[in-house]
Amino acid sequence: MKMFRKDEGFTLVELMVVVLIIGILVAIAVPIFNAAKASAQQKTCWANERTVEGAYESWQAGGNDGTSQTSFTTLLTALTPNYIKATPSCPASGTYTATFSGGTTKPTVGISCSVHATHP
Repeated sequence: MKMFRKDEGFTLVELMVVVLIIGILVAIAVPIFNAAKASAQQKTCWANERTVEGAYESWQAGGNDGTSQTSFTTLLTALTPNYIKATPSCPASGTYTATFSGGTTKPTVGISCSVHATHP
């Protein structure tokens, strides 16, 4: 009785080539993914800043003068829940600060993040 040996399957060299190709693709994809994630976090943070600034202007249009606001915390207390449903937070764990200007006639607010700075 003859023993048959099948020569099917992949060689070690072929498997190593496939592993090398996968490694190269991962090396290309990971930095692109990290850059996209950072860009999305920055844009989300800037959108949060614009949302708070818009809510502040709506709050002022509702008959509030805005001169009693001295910090981001007091501003959020005045705006939540009527003008902002929930307190916004930076996706990169930054903290928001509010800068008030314009005096007592029509004060304006600028919101900035400790990680992403101020939106353009």
